Parts: sequence; C-alpha cells; structure tokens
Amino acid sequence: MTQLGALLWAKVLMSRHWVASVRRESRLKVGFVSLSAAVLWFGAFLFTSGLLRLFDHFGESMFGDTGDVRFADVLLNRLLSTIALTLLVLLVVSNVLVSFATVYRSKEVAYLIQAPISVPAFFVGRFVECLTFSSWALAFLGAPVLLAYGLHRGAALGFYVALALFFVPFVAIPAALGSMITVILVRVFSGLRRGAVIATAVLAIAFAMVAVRSRIADPALTQTETFQAIADTLGRTQSPFLPSHWLAEGLLRAAVGEVGTAAFYWLLLVANALLLVWLATIAAELFFYQGWSALHASDELRGPRRGSGGPLRFVDPLLRPLPQPLRCLVAKDIKLFWRDPAQWTQFLIFFGIMALYTANIRNTGGLFSQEPFRSWIAILNMAATMLILATLTTRFIYPLISLEGRRFWILSLSPLTANTLVWQKFWLSVVTTSFFTVGPALISGIRLELEAFELALTLFGIVATTFALSGLAVGLGSLYPNFEEDNPSRITSGMGGTLNFILSLAFIVAVTTAQAFAVIWRRSDQIGDGARWWVIGAVLVAVAALALVTTWVPLRLGMRNLARV
Repeated sequence: MTQLGALLWAKVLMSRHWVASVRRESRLKVGFVSLSAAVLWFGAFLFTSGLLRLFDHFGESMFGDTGDVRFADVLLNRLLSTIALTLLVLLVVSNVLVSFATVYRSKEVAYLIQAPISVPAFFVGRFVECLTFSSWALAFLGAPVLLAYGLHRGAALGFYVALALFFVPFVAIPAALGSMITVILVRVFSGLRRGAVIATAVLAIAFAMVAVRSRIADPALTQTETFQAIADTLGRTQSPFLPSHWLAEGLLRAAVGEVGTAAFYWLLLVANALLLVWLATIAAELFFYQGWSALHASDELRGPRRGSGGPLRFVDPLLRPLPQPLRCLVAKDIKLFWRDPAQWTQFLIFFGIMALYTANIRNTGGLFSQEPFRSWIAILNMAATMLILATLTTRFIYPLISLEGRRFWILSLSPLTANTLVWQKFWLSVVTTSFFTVGPALISGIRLELEAFELALTLFGIVATTFALSGLAVGLGSLYPNFEEDNPSRITSGMGGTLNFILSLAFIVAVTTAQAFAVIWRRSDQIGDGARWWVIGAVLVAVAALALVTTWVPLRLGMRNLARV
C-alpha cells in the first residue's frame, strides 16, 4: 500500500467506525435527524419546482408569448451561471477555513509529520478530507434543486448523469485554490503578530467593499429597464474563463442532449482541477513545513509582555459588572476565541459578509420601491439576516460546550452548576450575535426606506430568532457534547450539529412564513382594520410562543444532560 493509500484507507476505516457508532445513539435522535433531512431535501425540491413555475408564469404575464425564446429560459440560464459563481466563491472561502483547521490545527498533524510520509502524500490525504467536509452540504442541498430544474425543463437523461460527473471536478477546483491560499498565507503571516494580520484582513474587507460598491449603480428603473438590467447583470457571470461558466454550460448542454459539447466542458473542468491540485501539492511541498513550524513557534513565543496583556487586557475591566463566576467563564471564552486563529479569522469573514451586505443594500427606486416588491424585499432582507444567524450559531455557538474538551472535569470540580454553565453560554451567544443581527437589520431597513410597521416587524422577528437559535444551539450542544474532538468543523459536521442546523432552518421558515402572512394580510382589503390587526397580533403572539419553546426546551434538556455527565 502506498503512503497516500494508507492515509485514505485509515480515513475509510474511521468513517466506517463513525457510521457504526450511530447505532449507539438514541433511536429517537437518529430517526428525527433522518426524517428532518428527508423533509429538508424534499422541501428544497418542492420549493424549487414551485419557484420555476412562478418564473414561467411571471415571464408570460410580463412579456407574453414570444415564440421559441422565453424570458424565464433566458433568466434561468443566466441565473444558473450566477449561482455556480457564488458557490465557487463560497467554496473557496470555506476551504481556506477548513484547510487551516485540518492541515495546521488538527492534533493529528503533529504525529503525521513525524511519520515516514512524504509531504505530498500527507497534503493530498488532508486535501481529500477538506474536500469532503466543505462539499457534502452542497451535494445534499444542490441535488434537489438541480433535479427539480431538470424535470421542469424536461432534460435528457444525460443531464442527470452529468450532475454526478460534473460535481467532483467542480468542487475540487475551489478546494485546491483554498488549500493553496491557506498554505501561502500561513507561510507569509505565521511570523507576524496578530495585530498585523487583523489589520491586513480589515484592509482587504474595506477594499472589497469599495470594489463591490463601485460596480453597483443606483438607478431608478422602469419595468422594462429593470429586467434588462437584471439580464445584463447576470450575463456578466458567463465568462468563458470561469469554472462556474463551464459547469453551467456543461449542464445546460447535457439537458438538451448535446453530449459532445457537455463532454468538452467536463474535460475542461477535470483538466483544470487536476492542474490546480498538482499546483497546490507543489505549494505544500515548498511551504507547508516551514509555515507549520513558524505557526507553532509563534504560538509558543507570542505572548503579551509582562504588565501589558495585549488587547485582552481590556476584557477583565469590561466584564467587571458581571458577578462571579460568570465573569471568569466569559473571560475564558473570549480569550480562548482570541487565541485561536481558526476561530477569529472565520469571525472576520462573517463580519465582512455582513458589512458588504449592509453597505450595498439600498432602495433603488422605480419598480422595486412599489408594492408588492417592497414588502417582499423586506421579508427577504429579514430571511437573509436570519440565515446568517443560523450559520453563526451552528458554527460558533453549538461547539462551545464540546470545546471544553478534556478540561471539562475542571468545571465539574468548580463551584458551578450545569444550569449556570448553560445560561452563561446562552447569554454570551445572545449578546455577541445581536451585533450581527439587530444592528444590520436596523441599518438595512432604514436604507431600504421601510415603513415603520415593516421595520418593527423585521426587528421583532430578528430579536425572537436571536433568542431562539441561541437557545437551540447551546441546548443541543449541551445535550450532545463531543469532548473527544477539538476541531469545531468536525463537531458541527456531526449528527448533533446537523440536527441543530436543520431545526434552525425549520424555525426560520416558520417565522418567515408567519411574518410574510402578517405583511400580506396588512395589505389586504378583504377585511376591516379591526379584524386585520387582531390577525396580525395573533401572528406575532404565535411567533413569540414558538421562539419561547425553541429557546427553553433545548436549554432545559441540555442542563439535565450536563448534570449527569
């Protein structure tokens, strides 16, 4: 067996043991997760099917029957390229984060680099693991969307075969790019102090904000100009030099039975994927060991000068109003977060995404400032903020209890109860995530020039969701802790993390539907003002009750479980 074969076979055996360990889990938990995953999959399929039919109806009602060329077909073809480009960028970012945690921060690395394994074999073995971690969710959620698209378009059989063939080379390209970027960045920045790294990241985010904003016009569009602008903007993603364009064109050609052209685009993806993996392996051979050594040497040597404390010296004075032992717990969580680059780099990326979103959202006037577009934009703005919140709580909050790790016995010996520990994590989540939810929701609502009712409804939904998803993440993290794992990505990829994200999505769908119902009902002329406000009040009470149950029940279950640990 080759060195790479030994590494991959070890991962196969570990995966088999993990699958076998599922049998030791609660049958109720396994059944609920499986059922929720199936409901989510079919829900995505039905939602996409309905959206495609809506596109057809919308295009016919706006432009009529134009013969062979339909507005919906043109828009969907360009939208596929846009979605593929968006996924490409997100996968590159995801692979940078996963590669850093897997290739540099995992405890296995210290043992593997001492083994008789070459750097290329080690790197490719970790690369396969990064590729799996970063792409499994795309395969799960992308399959129903593309299946619905193929059935709606009446695609040829080759389209469904192409879905499987195009997936691996497409996700391998951003995985290779992300791994290569990680290796180079670690080699360059590992010797620098944390302040210089953060300053560089902030400058990069500011540059991206300026670059994106300069390319977005602020026109007041009429109906015809609006859809022409949409088609032109989406058309910019159809560059022949982008892998996303190769994916979209290959799938579209396969859908109409043009096998030869589809095969050309597939081979183009495969060739570039192999080239980039080879280049990433060369970069690892040149820079990995030096970067790993410098990174861990800087961890040992980097420390505050006696009496200074660095930026963390402000933590204790700020937390002084808190009673003990909560003050010590919060300070510990903040300091551990600050000392782990894998954590705060992801935090900076989330901050950058929110800053880009908030800075570029605005009321363009014209068609989209009229009803019903205005109300739907308010609802979608709220849904986008809640989805980012779900990602934050799943990625950062759910693993908090598990990351206590083998040190959990220290907390067990301290004068703390399980209830105190859980409540501390909950309020830490509520306070920190509020900066990413309430503030941006308020700013974006003002920039969209929402009416007072719509703005108040948005803030109500965001606040309720902040409490509910924080309680859900902390509660499930306490109910299903994993003290053996030190990689947050692996913790959130487990069954408990998957369950948390699925339930978070279900809560978001329920709240968004209820809020949409309240907005639409307010615009209805079918009933009087008195009855209308009674219905809206009932919707708000239902949302508050759902948020209360979603917050309290998981927290209570988590407290009981930790009391028995």
